[in-house]
Amino acid sequence: MRILPALLLALLLSGTALAAGETVRLPEPDRIGGMPLMQALAERRSIRNFSTEAPDEVTLGGLLWAAWGENRRDGRRTAPSALNRQALKLYVGKADGIWLYDAHDHALVRVSDIPPGKPLDDAPVVLIFAVPEGDPCGGMHVGSVYQNVGLFCASAGLANVVKASTTRDQGMFPFLPEGWKAQATQSVGRPR
Repeated sequence: MRILPALLLALLLSGTALAAGETVRLPEPDRIGGMPLMQALAERRSIRNFSTEAPDEVTLGGLLWAAWGENRRDGRRTAPSALNRQALKLYVGKADGIWLYDAHDHALVRVSDIPPGKPLDDAPVVLIFAVPEGDPCGGMHVGSVYQNVGLFCASAGLANVVKASTTRDQGMFPFLPEGWKAQATQSVGRPR
């Protein structure tokens, strides 16, 4: 079981800034828990009002694994991608900056110290789904991933809402690699 090293956990909890490129391993997800699929489908909905309480690291780790984690030894993911190209990057905006989800190591890698702001909203976690510009399958990949997030949120009692309007201004995403664009965002947190 991978656990955050004590020092990194203490830094995260104290609010001390970590340097860009810093990696934080997430706790292993519970792969057998949660509510039954049919119940999660019945409970899945968009909720736009969030409390300021951020999900804990165990919940965040489970959310990211459900979204786009590796679920097989050959590196394949919890969401499908055309020809298994896996042409999607999942970024996590939190109060302490923007992080890239590294599915292979089930970790977050800091890419920016600047937290997401308006118009993304004030949810404690904002997922940013990026795909290569011109990828004809990009929207399909993003849709598969954000549906996984919606089902996880239903199971975990979290609020979430998907937004495409937040990506109209691509200048809001200076951390994206050249040739990539933000396709959609998904705000996540505890319901208010």
